[in-house]
Amino acid sequence: MPSRRIAVLLLLLASAACSGRATPAPSNQPQSSPAAPASAQAMEPAPSALPAGPRTKITGGYTVVSANIGPLWLAAEQGLWQRHGLDVDLTLISGTPIVMAALIAGEIQFANANADAALSVQARNQDVVSFFSASGPPAHRMMVRPDVERVEDLRGKRFGVFTRGDGNEVLISKALVKLGLNPETDATWGGVGGGNFGGLVQALAVGSIDAALLTPPNDLVARRNGARELFRLRDLGLPSAGLPVYTLRRMLDEQRPVAEAYARGFIDGIRLLRADPALAKRTLSEHLSLTDAELLDWSYDYLAADGLVERAYVDVDQLRAILEGLLPEQPDLAQLPLDRVVDHSVMETLDRQGYLAPR
Repeated sequence: MPSRRIAVLLLLLASAACSGRATPAPSNQPQSSPAAPASAQAMEPAPSALPAGPRTKITGGYTVVSANIGPLWLAAEQGLWQRHGLDVDLTLISGTPIVMAALIAGEIQFANANADAALSVQARNQDVVSFFSASGPPAHRMMVRPDVERVEDLRGKRFGVFTRGDGNEVLISKALVKLGLNPETDATWGGVGGGNFGGLVQALAVGSIDAALLTPPNDLVARRNGARELFRLRDLGLPSAGLPVYTLRRMLDEQRPVAEAYARGFIDGIRLLRADPALAKRTLSEHLSLTDAELLDWSYDYLAADGLVERAYVDVDQLRAILEGLLPEQPDLAQLPLDRVVDHSVMETLDRQGYLAPR
């Protein structure tokens, strides 16, 4: 395992201890497997599809326990990456700054992270590259305490985030600006930690925070606890690039088959989620600690409808709009070349092979 070169990784290891140790960067590459058809039938296990030889061991990090991570969990548990020659260990690393530190240090090889928060990391290190994104329109709802009845009532309130500077804080800040409030002077930030939206729901229920930006099923749980929906993020017309997958430039330059295999397994996970609702709901139930049928249906229906896309190109136009909106507070982003930190070559290869859904 690479040595801990930066102090923030001490915090990383504490956050991820329950999910297993990170794996060193891979030295061998998987054999290329044939492109699978874009139909749901491609999810049936096929021993003949397994490439010969040892599988490449890699680690993928994700920052939140959310229904959006469902395809990753399915890919890991149903052997979808194995058919492409990978042995993937998934680990929860709460907060974009920390997961990016792990990526840069070689503790993980791929990371799902909030695009807004990742831009500042890429401005400092342009070797951090986003190469695909399966995120659909944002599903976030601003859930608030019952006494918050209007947007104006948010002034001075306590907003829950996992860690300062994480994706949730960035999204909330953008929403506040859009609504005429100042995130610096009109909001108080409360770190809940853990990367689990359930912690935000609980903090909202007991009154330690006044507002939280939540996704399914946590928005419904908060409503049951007495919170009310103030607005939906997608209704504000803000640019959104979701949770792209990031890697380092050297992965794409030197070990491209690994990146292509990781993307294939992720896309397989999306297809399996749609093709087998019962299996998908069992997986979500386990990882989200859900036994309530209504909550499971709420989460699954969102994902199956428009929460995920199979043509998983990073939306550069959305990223550019996000970057421009951040410039007043982060002028250093003006020097960030999006054409360097976004790489479509892996998706283009899969597209040519017929692996992506048709346009």
